[in-house]
Amino acid sequence: MATIKKLSKLFSALGEQSLHRAAEIAAEIAQDEEKKGHRGAARLLRGYLQTNGAHGAVGLNGGGGQPAFGRLISEGLSPQQPSVPLAEVTLRRSARTELENVVREWRSQPQLQAAGIPRRTRLLFHGPPGCGKSLTAKALGKELFLPTYIVRFDGVIGAYLGQTAIHLRELFRFAERNPCVLMFDEVDALAKIRGSPMDVGELDRIVIAFMQELEHSRPAGLVIATSNLPRQLDPALWRRFDLILQFPAPTRRELAPFATSVLARYKLPGSANLRSQALASKSYAEAERVIEQAARTRILTQAGQNHATKRQNRST
Repeated sequence: MATIKKLSKLFSALGEQSLHRAAEIAAEIAQDEEKKGHRGAARLLRGYLQTNGAHGAVGLNGGGGQPAFGRLISEGLSPQQPSVPLAEVTLRRSARTELENVVREWRSQPQLQAAGIPRRTRLLFHGPPGCGKSLTAKALGKELFLPTYIVRFDGVIGAYLGQTAIHLRELFRFAERNPCVLMFDEVDALAKIRGSPMDVGELDRIVIAFMQELEHSRPAGLVIATSNLPRQLDPALWRRFDLILQFPAPTRRELAPFATSVLARYKLPGSANLRSQALASKSYAEAERVIEQAARTRILTQAGQNHATKRQNRST
């Protein structure tokens, strides 16, 4: 075990937020354990010094001088470009009303705080793919003038015991200090039902850590999770959210005005056949792809005709 002297130095460095010094002391402790023949313990301790659990990765404050926390944020979060305004997202009336209330809560924070009423900060959007969950989350960021980040699970899930829980804690601390929309897209990958005989115990611990962070954190902006497979989510996860919205597959009646707006955007006449194909889609994203492909084909056809005309003119 590490000596009290070295542990005192380590705690002192952490208290002073001197991550470079803390990394040096932690590396010394790992080296001492290895000299004592505790190779497993040394390997585990060195693993905790990595930001992504990979051998050979830079430690708490490595070559570039960037602290692990900053590197975790840069590798674990993907900034999103501003989306369309919330008013332009196709939503059912009940969902739009709830989201407009979330916006009003954000703008009325002083009044809510004076009354001792917290605003809603943790949202869950669930439904089939392509029905507007991620788009709505980004639109909320635009509506609230907040940057939007998607959590990259490959940059957050670590290879060592307990490492992912530490990374999750840092992400939620980031969301507490920095007003933003923090989006866990396809959260099913992180919060599946516990107790599966096919999973190892570490996966259950990740789910528990995520639920604890979700419940006890106080985001400065919004934390939004999206799920295509809500039945696979752990039952205890649901109560951790302040607002749960379903994004069902659209009906033909709901697709009709959406298709009209997309046709207008691409300046397509909207033949009966094209419109019929769009209305047969199973999601808004699929309908948009159908119309987008028609617009692409039209432009390429016109371009080909123009090239042919130019070649013909040159030959004559």
